[in-house]
Amino acid sequence: MPDAGPANSPTDAEIYHTLRSQIEFEDGLITQRLSWCVAAQAFLFSAYAITLNAPSVAASATFAEQQKLLHHIVPLVGVASCMLVYLSVVAGVLAQVRLRRFFARHLPAERAAEYPPIQGVLETRALGLSAPLGLPLMFVGVWIFLFIRGLP
Repeated sequence: MPDAGPANSPTDAEIYHTLRSQIEFEDGLITQRLSWCVAAQAFLFSAYAITLNAPSVAASATFAEQQKLLHHIVPLVGVASCMLVYLSVVAGVLAQVRLRRFFARHLPAERAAEYPPIQGVLETRALGLSAPLGLPLMFVGVWIFLFIRGLP
């Protein structure tokens, strides 16, 4: 007779569903973070475009100086916000990796095979992470390009 373990041990199904819900939670956070990134970048690109389209001769020297300052600060804020979002997405991905490892340790492969993959297969996970991991880096590249091009 196999050892059933402690009387209050979770069943395989409970382990599966608990870990699956945790992975889905982390996936939802990653999606929210990517949405924040895109929304913030849209706002910052709009602000950057406004600084470019403002009259070159401002009403006063103070405004001209502020416009020049904003022209340089907006890309820096864009890079900083992208990097913060990128780090938080990486944290979510690492949390999912740890949850999958926990699942593998607590549910042997032969018993885990009775359930759908806890988070798809490697190929679909990698392709699914291309936007959350790629978009912030793409925006960073664009902001760096614009910042360098905007230097006198």
